[in-house]
Amino acid sequence: MKNLMNKLLSISIFASFLFIVSGCKQEPKETAIKGSLVCYADESLYSLIKAQRDTFVSLYPQSQITIEKLSAREGIVKMLNGEITMFVSSRGINEEESKFIEKTNLKVRVIKLCFDGLTVIVDTNHSTSRITTTELKQLLLGESKKYRVFIPDQNSGVFENLKVELLENKKPSGAFIVKNEADVVNSVIKNKNSIGVVGLNIARESKGIKILRVGTDERSVTGGEYIEPVAGYLSNGEYPLIRVCYIFLNEIGIGLGSGFSTFMTSNPGQKIVLEHDLGPATVPIRYNKMTRLK
Repeated sequence: MKNLMNKLLSISIFASFLFIVSGCKQEPKETAIKGSLVCYADESLYSLIKAQRDTFVSLYPQSQITIEKLSAREGIVKMLNGEITMFVSSRGINEEESKFIEKTNLKVRVIKLCFDGLTVIVDTNHSTSRITTTELKQLLLGESKKYRVFIPDQNSGVFENLKVELLENKKPSGAFIVKNEADVVNSVIKNKNSIGVVGLNIARESKGIKILRVGTDERSVTGGEYIEPVAGYLSNGEYPLIRVCYIFLNEIGIGLGSGFSTFMTSNPGQKIVLEHDLGPATVPIRYNKMTRLK
């Protein structure tokens, strides 16, 4: 009888120990919807990513996400060096960066987010309302002096996009180079007979400027077409100065960066993209309006 009581007591103590251990087991500090994260964003996309963050943390109040600005080059370099976890960029990886990734065998995840447009801006009193890509190219290369043209410096996505996509890797020697996109806007306002190139969200949010319609030199029976950078024409590829924006993620396992990225590329996140006049890239979205001007 005594041996039976001792056995029962031992079992009871062991069971109590298991209960205490299981009860004291800590939940993970970070999950896809819980924890803290600093997400860096390109100047062109800063307001969009802030809006994405605000919606995400309202849905998942145990998440804390800080949004900080970095230029495209700075953000990608810090990402490749393992200094930051997440960067939202207005451009993809260039040839030099691609070689570095291949050489070092990095495992950075690259996720398509949306379609943006390079916008050509003038002050509100400027007489012109449209420009062709050929005219813009001639101005950037110094082959035309019709307008002064301002662009942000070589660290920006705008500079890299123009150099690679429009200028065929030639330097924009005819352009006035300023620090960032905000300085482009200010320079255009202050200097008569000038134009500037910035991301669409920067142009939409700025006062004192207007956005030019952009056309190519292709001709049809009805003449050339000049198109506004609206979401529908960004997604379907008709706007001449489209660029693709990406999320770069350097995260071990599934953490808050993965959760935030998944949200931004999901249907609710892509609706926020559309609300900011950019083109959704990961889910089909019905557009209420697409404006084409000639």
